Amino acid sequence: MMSGISRRQLLTVAGLTVGAAWVDLAVPATPATAALGTGQLTIEPLVQDPIPVLSARGAAPQAVPQQLAVRVRGDNVALLAGTKLTVAFDRRLYAPLTTPLATRAGRRVLATATTAPDPSTGQTACTLTLNEDVPAGVELVALLGTVNPHRYPHDLTVAPATVAAGLSSRGRAARRDLTSPRPSSWGGPTEPWGVEVGAGWSKLTWGPDARYRYYYPVIATVTGSGPGRTPAAEFTVSVDPRIVTDIGVAAARLNHRTYPGSKIKRVESTASGSLRRFRWRADVRLGAGDQLDVMLRVTTGSLDGPLETITHPVVSSGMTPVIATRRTGRESVSRTDSSWR
Repeated sequence: MMSGISRRQLLTVAGLTVGAAWVDLAVPATPATAALGTGQLTIEPLVQDPIPVLSARGAAPQAVPQQLAVRVRGDNVALLAGTKLTVAFDRRLYAPLTTPLATRAGRRVLATATTAPDPSTGQTACTLTLNEDVPAGVELVALLGTVNPHRYPHDLTVAPATVAAGLSSRGRAARRDLTSPRPSSWGGPTEPWGVEVGAGWSKLTWGPDARYRYYYPVIATVTGSGPGRTPAAEFTVSVDPRIVTDIGVAAARLNHRTYPGSKIKRVESTASGSLRRFRWRADVRLGAGDQLDVMLRVTTGSLDGPLETITHPVVSSGMTPVIATRRTGRESVSRTDSSWR
């Protein structure tokens, strides 16, 4: 065993979420062994712009890095070919890259990688093996995976694995859990919520033999995806101002029962040469499965020929995304099959 470090040394993981990381140093029986020297190994995650992980149980959002990436540095310790960097992570949160990447000073380092489940922890371990030497004092950056782009209904994660860090030297070992830094602006425990937006359409035709057509919404539907309730439900409608001159609320239903249209207030109405936009707010918070249907009264303009451009209609959620907002992938709906020239 070398003075100062053992052959297997777990590195410091300052804030790495959902996993542990460690390094196996290659110690070949050659004079090159002396190049390892005595010193300290450190590893740190690259945690810029963390994203929140939400749980259906209403726990506080947990911060995780967007990328499964670490920076390794050996102060007076060279990383010889054969050194292994291992990161264990929660497969529900991260997808390993097909070809993990290691670089130093902007240059790719020759390395091979293997990924396999760890039966003892239930996590997944990705091991990167260096195929060339990295001199002492040089930083090695390894990118091993990215956050899974899960959307509703697979976006909630119950009890994600916590970070574990450890250091082993001369037969002595220490292990501790580290709390990932979480922006204070994210707040405390929260119930996630989301919406799915739908629409019903009508068609305006004009020109010779009704050659031209434009689809505009006559029904806007907002459905809560839960598990928590939304803020006051809002939706927006964007249309071409030359074709649609005004939109109002004709009637509404909440969970297939009559809902007072007077409780749906128009809170925004803007127009420019290419876009007319309306936003409404309803006096209701939508829980999981709650559905608000709003029938729209649409006033159209008079057209007689082709248009050079067109603004396609869009119905979308008007609610500002916050940390508790779920990504359903259905926050807006549009029609792009109009004909105008």
